Amino acid sequence: MTETTTAIRPPSPAVELASRFAEPAWLTSWRDAAWQAFLDAPEPHLEKTDLTGRSWELPLPPAQAGAEQAAAAELLQACADQPWLHIRDGHVVGLHLPEALRAQGVVWTDLHTAAREHEPLLRPHLGQVVAPAESKWSALNAAAWRGGAFLYVPRGVAADAVFHLVYEWSGAAGGCAPRSLVLAGPESSCTFAEVFLTAPGIPAQVAPDVLEVVAEHGAKVQVVSAHTCQRGPVYLSVRRARLAADASVDWVVSQTGDGLAVATVESELAGTGSRSTLQGVGLGTGRQHLDLTAGMHHQGRYSQSDIRLQGVLRGRANTIFRSSTHIAKGAVGAGSEQHSRMLMLERSARADAIPMLLIDENDVQRCGHAASVGRIDETQVYYLMSRGIPRSLATKMIIWGYLEPALEVIPSEPVRHHIVSLIDRELGL
Repeated sequence: MTETTTAIRPPSPAVELASRFAEPAWLTSWRDAAWQAFLDAPEPHLEKTDLTGRSWELPLPPAQAGAEQAAAAELLQACADQPWLHIRDGHVVGLHLPEALRAQGVVWTDLHTAAREHEPLLRPHLGQVVAPAESKWSALNAAAWRGGAFLYVPRGVAADAVFHLVYEWSGAAGGCAPRSLVLAGPESSCTFAEVFLTAPGIPAQVAPDVLEVVAEHGAKVQVVSAHTCQRGPVYLSVRRARLAADASVDWVVSQTGDGLAVATVESELAGTGSRSTLQGVGLGTGRQHLDLTAGMHHQGRYSQSDIRLQGVLRGRANTIFRSSTHIAKGAVGAGSEQHSRMLMLERSARADAIPMLLIDENDVQRCGHAASVGRIDETQVYYLMSRGIPRSLATKMIIWGYLEPALEVIPSEPVRHHIVSLIDRELGL
């Protein structure tokens, strides 16, 4: 007689989270299915990023949020007259929605509240742009997310404001796993800006986060995402938009810090005449390792996209920029361009630019890529020094001249100031 044993699986966090946040039954079932997908998913393998041996434990959030960071207080004060949502360690600390926007039917709340009070809006779209089973970390996020924003702009409403999400991970709490959903109705427009702040000294653990954007027919959406990655945790993020006909989504993504991050930012141009741009800017210091994939997937006829990535590396920072354009069969008249530029301040820094073009359609308007990796031109430094400018200041002027075009397109003044301050401090020149 052969004795068989059944592996004991860890309990799903779905029931605990559903009870803690008073979630409906359908969301509990959705979380539980995602948890099974997470357990069944193999260990991820990336060509240039080693994730083997990483702990995939994600502690449940505490009963109360930890202490506020000074940077969060400054951001919230600067955008006090705009819509904002402040979340710390998965708990809502504060929310503001101007009455004029509320009267237009705009919904701006945290995702837990949206699940209870706005199920007809949320349920058809949650997990449809970023499927839980597509990767181990997206499944973990779907099973165990806590905190995040829900923004809904009804048909024809031009939301003349920037919706700010300030998400803090204090370090005195459990793991960090935010999830947000932006739903822009037909012919509407909105701007969503998310800022993630991590306190220093957090031990090694995974931090998966997901942002889904749904842009319906003719909608116009701007998304700003600013991440500060501290050494210790492993940051795993997916940000993806799905565009209907004549819709547009413009991304501005900033990544700073000295941590380990694997980030994906993509647009699915499903509708005819859809358009998307992606502007990425990053500063790596210390032993930072950033693996960024920026992708545009064209399915709609006459869809257009552009990718521009710019990075500055110090110390032993290591960055992999993957820019990918896929024009599917039938996407007649589609067009796309990619540009990646990386500047290394020390010889110990390393950068890899990996552009990819996958073209299955013969009739395309344009499709090309350009990538460069190098150091500061010493001739430029010498020219400025010959005018009496110290070397450190000359170097900083050149760097800011390189980064400024990427930063000036950020539609939120408080977020732009926050990113500029971070970069200026971390340059330390």
